[in-house]
Amino acid sequence: MKKKTLGIDLRSYSKIALPHLEAVLEKNLQVMERLTGQLVRDIKVKKSLFIFGSGHSAILPLELYHRAGGPSFIIPLVADYLLPTAGPPVVRLLERIPGSAQFLLDRAQPRPGEMIWLVSQSGINSAVVDLALEANKRKLRTVAFTCVAHSQAVPARHPSGKKLFEICSEVVDWGGVVGDAALKISKAVSVGPLSTLSGIFLAHSIL
Repeated sequence: MKKKTLGIDLRSYSKIALPHLEAVLEKNLQVMERLTGQLVRDIKVKKSLFIFGSGHSAILPLELYHRAGGPSFIIPLVADYLLPTAGPPVVRLLERIPGSAQFLLDRAQPRPGEMIWLVSQSGINSAVVDLALEANKRKLRTVAFTCVAHSQAVPARHPSGKKLFEICSEVVDWGGVVGDAALKISKAVSVGPLSTLSGIFLAHSIL
């Protein structure tokens, strides 16, 4: 017997999410192959992979760091005040301030040529854009994990007017919808975000 909530079948999310994962894998195969090739070359010479995200995008670097079945060359760039546990009012304020994550690069001291993944659904907040611009200045290989459709549909928040996908050397577009929640349960309410699921799936596929 199927369980239903608000008229939504328990399989409703999977009917959206599973085909979505297959589609974004095919869509990103070429860029993912380039990234895997570069990572193999990097690891042979003892380079690291740095990963940054704020809010729920911070889940990706935490998911990949120091876990069973995961590689040891990942360095997460996270700050307590940019984690979901800091609370929406704190994170929303600080991730919109240019330079609020800059010290993470100073602390980690990545070397020129090392790769950094910058994770953001919208790719418009000042913290992640500022970090990407600084990473470019330091000659890191910048990779955006983002939803290009969402980013194109909303205005930039960084003073430069730039968005994450516009300034990174590579873009992994995890697709999805503006606002992230892909399953509409009424005219006013949507649920079922795809960003975290897609980012983790594509990242583990690469690694």
